[in-house]
Amino acid sequence: MKKTKSLLDLFVRHRTYKILDRAAEKNRYYRATLKEQDRAYDELQKAGLNKEQKHIVDKALSALNANGTAYGKVAYRLGLHDGIRLMLEVNKL
Repeated sequence: MKKTKSLLDLFVRHRTYKILDRAAEKNRYYRATLKEQDRAYDELQKAGLNKEQKHIVDKALSALNANGTAYGKVAYRLGLHDGIRLMLEVNKL
């Protein structure tokens, strides 16, 4: 049996996969960090690492990226959940 997703889960998925990319493209800080990332990656490519070293670095960077992605999703979901709770509390007043 397939697990039914909550409305919150569906909303988070839509916002994080479709809307977030557009918002990030407009954000000056994000664009600056993306340029810095590209410069660092170019330096890494020029470092002359052997195949095993490249694999180790790739594995570490992939783990960092996955962790950052997971953290961002949790933060977004928590913020959205808090916003909904706040709205419900304000509407009770």
